[in-house]
Amino acid sequence: MDTTLIDNAYPGKRRFSVTIDAHLADRIDQLTQNRSQAVEEGLRLWYAKQIEDQIRTFYQVRDQVDVDFEQEWVRRTQPQALAAWEEAPWDLSRD
Repeated sequence: MDTTLIDNAYPGKRRFSVTIDAHLADRIDQLTQNRSQAVEEGLRLWYAKQIEDQIRTFYQVRDQVDVDFEQEWVRRTQPQALAAWEEAPWDLSRD
């Protein structure tokens, strides 16, 4: 299939076909007249959830040694970081 016309009509978009449950399609059609937008928004939400799940898994499986190191690093560096933040030019309370 030549998608040149479609690709030119929607720069930065790619056309693909999906098959979904008929009942779900009917329910989507009741809520929107733009299936493509609904599917794209759904895929964006799905993608964000996948990233969140990967981050959650990363933090859940860390070794205790890593957790201890990070806590110690925060304990040692937090006072200096907060002091630097208070001295930064965006501190409007010093006017």
